[in-house]
This record gives sequence, C-alpha cells and structure tokens, in this order.
Amino acid sequence: PPLILLHGFDSSCLEYRRIGPELAEQGIDTYAVDILGWGFTQLDDVTSFSADAKIQALKSFVKSKFGVHSSFCVAGASLGGAAAIELAAALSMPTCAGLILIDAQGFVDGVGPMALLPKPLAKIGVGVLRSIPLRNMANQMSYYDKEKFATDDAQVIGRLHCLREGWSDAMVSFMQSGGFSPSSKVATITSPALVLWGRDDGILDGDEFANKFVEELPNAELEWIAECGHVPHLEQPKVTASAIVSFLTSDKVT
Repeated sequence: PPLILLHGFDSSCLEYRRIGPELAEQGIDTYAVDILGWGFTQLDDVTSFSADAKIQALKSFVKSKFGVHSSFCVAGASLGGAAAIELAAALSMPTCAGLILIDAQGFVDGVGPMALLPKPLAKIGVGVLRSIPLRNMANQMSYYDKEKFATDDAQVIGRLHCLREGWSDAMVSFMQSGGFSPSSKVATITSPALVLWGRDDGILDGDEFANKFVEELPNAELEWIAECGHVPHLEQPKVTASAIVSFLTSDKVT
C-alpha cells in the first residue's frame, strides 16, 4: 500500500527529505504530506486549523488520492505520530493497513497552558517558536550526532515555513483547539504497527514510551535505531528506510 509520512510539530514535509528518496528507490509509493496549518499548506480562507481540522484534511487527502476503498499505511514522527494515531483510529483496518510510529508522541494529550491563553497573548507566545535561538536549541536536542546534523542549514530548513504570512494565526488556532488527544485511541488500533525509536532520543524517553506503545497496541513490533536521537528519518535514513520497507513488504501488511 502507499505510505503517507506525517511530520512533527510545526514542521514540514521537508523533514522527510532524506528518507523519502530512500523509500522511493526501494519501490515504496511515498507521500510526504504537510499537515494543515503547518509546512506549506493553504493558510488563506481556512476557518480552523484545529486538531480536528487537521485530521479531517488528512482524511480528505486519503479519499481524494487513493479512493474510498483503497488501503494505505501512515507513518508519523514525534507529534506527527499523534496525528497518525488519530488518522489510523478514524479509518482503521482494512483502510489503514499499517501504522509506523517514529519516536512518536502518543501518550501526552493537549498542548498545556497555551490552550487557555487569550489570542493576543497566544500570538506573542507562538512567535517565539520561529526564533532562531529556539530553533537552534531544538536542533541540539533532536540529534545524537550534533556536530554533523544540528547545523545552520538544518535550522533554516526547519524554520522556513514559519516565515509565511498567516503562520502565527494558524498556530494559535491549533493551540486554542486544545491539540491532539491520541492516548485513548492507541489501544483501539488493530492495524499492524511498527514502532521505531532512536536509542539516544533526548526528547522522548524510549524506555518509557516505545515499550508502552508495544504494550498497548494490539499488533506492534519495536525496533531500536542505534546512535540516533529523536529523528531517525533524518539522522539514520538508510537504516530507518530499511526497517520501514521490511515492515511494509511483510506478510503483516496487505
């Protein structure tokens, strides 16, 4: 089945710039999709960028691209994992033939105090998210090999979409919607699942969260990615792609 790749919080499809070609070369029909309100999606004439609106947009993408009776697989990294969980839970088997979680957030619901801020204050708050110092700090936290990967180029690519007009309003809309609520949906997903986790993730503790996914998902397997931080698809793209291809071409995924 075709594979949809969902990026993390306030990121873009460019997050899959290294693994996308690896998957395509191995014959996987791959779609790196921007989540509504992030990346380079439409920002004008959209009434809501809430968590629900994001999932509705993804469901519409699936329907328009693959049809109502075709199956697909979905992979989500970090907060994109929450979106992938919600999409897989909404469409379930046989439509969602497989779920891949990459250092995914699945057991933390909402966005915290930001959901309660008045819009003017929330807009000031989200403005910090596009600052160069914060983006550099996020890069430092994301990688195991910081010298090789936490570069100025990585910061520029990760921040590029934030400079679009309408970005801050879209972000505030999402924050005030309360964010994703995936935790209660994890155990309901019957699709076969692959959990991939960077062994040296400094953002989400794999010993806690990766194992919890395996415990709660009815049909899941776990694979650790060595010498890797929070973003295996960027830091170890060949190894990560190989694990994904093995999963997608196995008897589990039909």
